[in-house]
Amino acid sequence: MNDTVKPNNHIGHYIFKSMKEHSDLLFQIDVATHQEETYESVLNRSIKLAKSLRKLGLKPGDTVAFGGFKHLDINIPFYSALFNGHPVIGVDPYFKYDEIKALFKIVVPKVAFCDEETYDTYLKVTKDLELDTKIVAFGNGENSLKKFVESYGDDETDNFTVAEFDTNSVYVFLITTSGTTGNVKVAAFKHGAVYRKMVEYTSIKGFNFKTTTILNLPPVNWVSSSFISLASPLLGQCLVQTSVPDDLDIIVEMINKHKPVYTLAAPSLAAALLKRSNEVDFTCFLYIILTGSKVYPEVLTEFQSLMRKGAFVFESYGQTETLGPILQNLPDAPRGSCGKSYPTHDIKLIDTETGNEITEPNVPGELWVKGPAMTEYYNDPQETAKAFTEDGYFKTGDLLYRDENNNYYFVERIKTLIKCRNFHVLPTELEDVIRSHPDVIDVCVIGIEDPEDSERPVACVVLREGAEVTAKEIKQLVSDKLSKQKELRGGVVFLRELPRTSTGKIARKKLLHIVLQSTRD
Repeated sequence: MNDTVKPNNHIGHYIFKSMKEHSDLLFQIDVATHQEETYESVLNRSIKLAKSLRKLGLKPGDTVAFGGFKHLDINIPFYSALFNGHPVIGVDPYFKYDEIKALFKIVVPKVAFCDEETYDTYLKVTKDLELDTKIVAFGNGENSLKKFVESYGDDETDNFTVAEFDTNSVYVFLITTSGTTGNVKVAAFKHGAVYRKMVEYTSIKGFNFKTTTILNLPPVNWVSSSFISLASPLLGQCLVQTSVPDDLDIIVEMINKHKPVYTLAAPSLAAALLKRSNEVDFTCFLYIILTGSKVYPEVLTEFQSLMRKGAFVFESYGQTETLGPILQNLPDAPRGSCGKSYPTHDIKLIDTETGNEITEPNVPGELWVKGPAMTEYYNDPQETAKAFTEDGYFKTGDLLYRDENNNYYFVERIKTLIKCRNFHVLPTELEDVIRSHPDVIDVCVIGIEDPEDSERPVACVVLREGAEVTAKEIKQLVSDKLSKQKELRGGVVFLRELPRTSTGKIARKKLLHIVLQSTRD
């Protein structure tokens, strides 16, 4: 299928039209502040900001950045950028100076919106990079969004028209990727690919509930956040969100009070909610999608038992570069599988040693995919060339296998494989064994360099409070269950918690630093 949208239309047109059609409906609720806003209000504010950006001098193709938590202002720059043809990028609200600097060096935004607390950091970054970037803060004050619109815009919204531009040369949005093991990269997406994905997304049973309530948890730098922001206007859905991050009490209130039909969440958050299952009514949900890192079967089973009859919780497999899900996990799929390929995707498994396609079942290989996906890593031709084959397949870097019925199962991220004494050691295999210990609540196995063995596996273990477990016990558990080459030759490190990124994934680079500074038993 060609990555082109209908003539004279782009994503901004569809969002603009849908917001007008749903003008009387409620669009968003900030549970932390008890504020709410209709589609009409969001559309009018987005139009005013779009006109302000034009008056400032921005043209289609000029990039816009926005970072912050899920308050009522957070999506206004996103929609304004879509109306004007500005490739828009969400900035991780937890990013510090060095991370913002690395990102802005790549995307060079003309305007950047941020929460008041990070305004000075954004300003320092742009000055140090010598960028002519306008910084606008959400909230109040001289540098606020409200003041910016008052200075550059006007109150007239009826005469506004969505910008026209070449959709093949102007990206819809940019999304950061990587960060757990390597340097930040930015995936760039054309209108055609996003349009195809939106048609797919809004037609899936469980996602296409019109005029209903969605629990909006993903941070603005997630690809799923962009798709929720796009799909909601198309379907007239209401977003229940919070401007106060990391507050489980508020999330519990969001579920119990507003009765959302579906949500998408990181497995780490899901595990935290399960610990408070006696306080949460999960029967409102029809679908819960867990994504971002490995989901353990017991989590899925426990969630399923707490939901209403006919509801479904499942693991979604995809990547930022592939615009989210590649595999479709239907209710009748085997527990623990990632499902089957979407009709819009052509996928295959490749032997990492020979480069040949794997056709037999139950043999792990690297997943390659062709379908709606990024066009490139923005301003990074070398990484782009590495990511794609000559015939257009994106190399995911993940090992999966498929069963006799074409259900796919995630095995491991290739970069996390440990090569010890010429044997490939799968960290997840060791983690599953260690996690079987009743006093272990979390674990991550990583490799450290060794002059004799090339790499040695180290187990980073989090114990239940008050538990007294020794490194010797953990090592013995692995030795009893697995072959000799999979022993914990690098030792065991006990931690209070595992470092994670804002997306809930293990921050492996940071974890390796901790391990190298720790005593390994």
